Amino acid sequence: MASSISYRDSIRWLPDDASEPTDTIVLTGRKSNIFVDVRFLKSSSELDWAFAGYRSTQEPNQTQFTHLIDSRTTDAMGVEDCGVNTQLPDGRTLECGEMVNPATEQMTMYEEIWRDETHDEYLFVKNYEGNKWLARVGDWHLGLGRDEQGFWAWQARRENGTWNVKHCTQDGEKHVWMLPEDHMQLDNDWIVVESSKE
Repeated sequence: MASSISYRDSIRWLPDDASEPTDTIVLTGRKSNIFVDVRFLKSSSELDWAFAGYRSTQEPNQTQFTHLIDSRTTDAMGVEDCGVNTQLPDGRTLECGEMVNPATEQMTMYEEIWRDETHDEYLFVKNYEGNKWLARVGDWHLGLGRDEQGFWAWQARRENGTWNVKHCTQDGEKHVWMLPEDHMQLDNDWIVVESSKE
């Protein structure tokens, strides 16, 4: 079963116009429903939001995202994140819901447009403490976590066989680590949540 790479094309905070101020990449495992979501601002390359956890279908077309780690709060489980999805004629997905607008800090209705692709090669892992999550699907690789220095996250893409870091939090370079092709090479600090090699 293929896992997915999701690119956000736009977000609209109603009643404002749609825009896309971020480079947002979401990697999702189709067997376990694990996801890793990392968003950097295009204007400054600063981290906008990063979180990871598991998704579930509540009712037809409605998806609940349960956050287990979140850059904006240490109470990740307290984040409300639920959207209703509609397939658009061009193949993209319209997600509608309500969440806190970081600009106003108020619960606001939103519309996001997503573009997805699938890939048969993937690996999702987290450490036993649950404060480090890494994911690779196809040519995209994401990492995020929290330590005593704060929250870190990064995005990397494989181009011509070489991994290039696209965005990284300040002082986050020490956390950039590309997962091995074979999850059997991982040490015992990591839990393999989902792998195409299994």
